[in-house]
Amino acid sequence: MSRLVIAIMYAKDEIYNQVRLILFKKFGKTIKESNPYNFDQFTQYYEKEMGSGLLKRFLMFNFNLEKKDLIEIKKETAEIEKEFSKEGNRTINLDPGYVNKSELVLASFKRGTNYKEDLGEGVYAHKVLEFKEGKAGIFWHTFPDYRVKENQEFFVTKSC
Repeated sequence: MSRLVIAIMYAKDEIYNQVRLILFKKFGKTIKESNPYNFDQFTQYYEKEMGSGLLKRFLMFNFNLEKKDLIEIKKETAEIEKEFSKEGNRTINLDPGYVNKSELVLASFKRGTNYKEDLGEGVYAHKVLEFKEGKAGIFWHTFPDYRVKENQEFFVTKSC
């Protein structure tokens, strides 16, 4: 069984709270929600588009899915991003994926070289973490904020 997770990056709590309610309506209740953390400490990649002072947090939903479901979910979250965009720039970034006892996988529109699986319709599955014996393992392509122990612990779960 795999659970839906959505990583959410934003600068304004007001926008986060509005989008959070939309996600609840689409995907139901959450199992857990992380505390926000300062995303700017990891990269300035999004600063030009979204500004500085970015926060990020994770939501884990009581919503079961299969890998192929990421195609539609990624498209739906991209539409939400567009809805909240201002002057062509996103004000919120939604990265859906799934977590189960063995892995955390995120959906992406960006093609990888040899580490992303083509799911179809321009959506790729990016395995970010691997779990063994209750511990998270990383890869060379694991994003910096997913290398942090506190963030890894959010995903190591017995609820899957």
